[in-house]
Amino acid sequence: MTQTDSAPGEAVTDDADAGGAEHSVLSTAPLAQAGLGLVAAAFGGVALIDATGLDLFGDKGVPGPGFFPVFLSVAVILLGALQVAVSVARGVRWGSGPRGQMAGVRAELLRTAYVWGGFLVSIALMPLLGFVPAAMLLIAYLVVAVERIKGIKAVLVIVAVPLLAYALFVFVLGVDLPESSLFGAS
Repeated sequence: MTQTDSAPGEAVTDDADAGGAEHSVLSTAPLAQAGLGLVAAAFGGVALIDATGLDLFGDKGVPGPGFFPVFLSVAVILLGALQVAVSVARGVRWGSGPRGQMAGVRAELLRTAYVWGGFLVSIALMPLLGFVPAAMLLIAYLVVAVERIKGIKAVLVIVAVPLLAYALFVFVLGVDLPESSLFGAS
């Protein structure tokens, strides 16, 4: 319907806003946003506690190994607290939203749990298998099981990404990555 075809008194709406734009349930739920802000602030707090054991400044006043982690942790805490404050203010101003607004969140949370579970398993496997095999298993799990992508592109990603990451860290940056304790790596 065009603007000239509309009946008198009818409001003309933009087609892009008429159900075409999908928003995450979390983006419209102040309680969920406040919860995510609390999680971020807690994560920043744990990181800050861990980073306080590092020196902030080195010789001659140059930033030490704890400089960036401490300031990044403080920033995450402040941004998480700001997210909580904004979410609470939004909830007070507009209400908590329609009843049942969190109904679609279960699938999103399960997917997130699957991804984090895969990361935790790969972290446990890294000392046993080494970086490249553990990373290949993680990426295979994420690509095939979580994202449900199949075919040659999936295989290329599963093989190429860990090998490129290994080459970048070991040969370019000079970082020692975990080697296999099962297969007799020296």
